[in-house]
Amino acid sequence: MSFMKRALYAIRYYKRNTILLFLIFTILFTLILSGLCIRQASIETARQTGIEVGGTVLLNAKQSEEGRQGAFSLESAQQIAAHPAVQEDRLLSKTAANSRVGFRGRPSWFPDSPERPHDITLLGCNGVHPTLRTDSHILYGRRPKPEDKGYAVIHRAIAESSFVEVGDVIGITAEKGGDDWIELTVIGIYERDTNYHYGDPEEYVENQIFVDLETAAAISGSTDLIGGEFVVYDPAEIPEFLADIEAMGLPDRESFGMIALDGDYRKIALSMDSIVAVASLVFWAAIVLGAILLTALVMISLSSREFEIGVLLSMGEGRGKVILQLAVETLVPVLLGVTAGALISTQTAEFAADMLGASARGVEVGIEGWAVGAVYLCGVGLALLASCVTAYKVLRFQPKKLMMAIE
Repeated sequence: MSFMKRALYAIRYYKRNTILLFLIFTILFTLILSGLCIRQASIETARQTGIEVGGTVLLNAKQSEEGRQGAFSLESAQQIAAHPAVQEDRLLSKTAANSRVGFRGRPSWFPDSPERPHDITLLGCNGVHPTLRTDSHILYGRRPKPEDKGYAVIHRAIAESSFVEVGDVIGITAEKGGDDWIELTVIGIYERDTNYHYGDPEEYVENQIFVDLETAAAISGSTDLIGGEFVVYDPAEIPEFLADIEAMGLPDRESFGMIALDGDYRKIALSMDSIVAVASLVFWAAIVLGAILLTALVMISLSSREFEIGVLLSMGEGRGKVILQLAVETLVPVLLGVTAGALISTQTAEFAADMLGASARGVEVGIEGWAVGAVYLCGVGLALLASCVTAYKVLRFQPKKLMMAIE
């Protein structure tokens, strides 16, 4: 009888051992595949959540040694904004100006203060200015859109004191009393919860007017910026994005600082990293436990089948064929366990996706082909490991002494 027939016969004859191996490795490979699924689901969920939360890099111009507001060039900001990681950019400028037609800035709260050369401050942006977006609320009209030009969003105090309404046209100049002015259409009237009245009157909250970048540049005569917000599509790319900015070799790199606003993403990533670590631990623990259990079961099985092995060797059966027979007996239930584990893990993958919130974010989690192939290789590897133990025992068998001991 060939070793293959004997192996198949032994699998049927030693049903208890076969079923035990099958059940053990079904559970182990279910754990292995579930760990891989949970790990993949955690990584993808963290990525999708990060994209939803978003991440921003702020550029702020450094102050000079005299304490004056610094600036950096528009060209540098545009070069940064062209980076493939940037989804949206908001470039910010600031310049003092003067009211000219249709309104007046709020005067100083201190009657004896000297007359200042400016009475308003223009806050330029190529979209919605961060202050207007987060610290203010629109009373009338609307916030500007990125494509809007020649607009103004003014404070409620100026609107009330100068009787300005949404849709009115106002004029501003760079110098007090100048004959040339720029006309702006009021598209919104805003209010802020905080007001301060110290320093120059143009710095008062009421005297801050939101305009587009081009208007601010026309008044100041410069396109230099004081800051910028760069929204990164995937917050995980922020470290690489910052490194790329450093590698650009911008001529005015020393004139601005960078701040990464990705705290929310890092909190999410940290919690997901913990889940990934646990899933990886489950994977490796299952592999190690499988190796130990399989080796122990093989050794126990060999101890109970010494007489059978001794008879085969005494009849002239080659030791290699005996080793192959025992290897097939081990390999078949292990591979069946892998198959059953793969089928069961399909359900655990769906459960993991629901538990981690992956399904709600459209993350598809399932048993991928590479994972199934990997666990089959693990099964074959464990069977080979057990075969090494089998080979060691069989090669050390001395049939004559064994048969005499049995007699």
